[in-house]
Amino acid sequence: MRTPLIALALAFAGLAVAGCGGDDSGQTIEPITIPSVTAPTISTSGFTSAEPTTTAKSFTTTPQSGKTFNPNAPDSFKNDIPPPRGSPQETFEKQCQKNPSACG
Repeated sequence: MRTPLIALALAFAGLAVAGCGGDDSGQTIEPITIPSVTAPTISTSGFTSAEPTTTAKSFTTTPQSGKTFNPNAPDSFKNDIPPPRGSPQETFEKQCQKNPSACG
């Protein structure tokens, strides 16, 4: 019974020894060089500015309050755009109309 185990152990040892050793093919390994990569440049000569080329038509709207405003212009003291109905902003503006000293 010991003979097959010894033979098996010698077979594995022989395979391990056969796998070790140098490369006798005579070839040499050359180092690999990786060329540098540069990003392409983008020409901006064909681009136009980000500014709109058309002018927005200005018009005024009159809500139920009777005040006119320009919806294309920013909300300001002179251009008071009413807030959406039922919004917290509308509640605030109504409170300020009732008590102007509270809104300063």
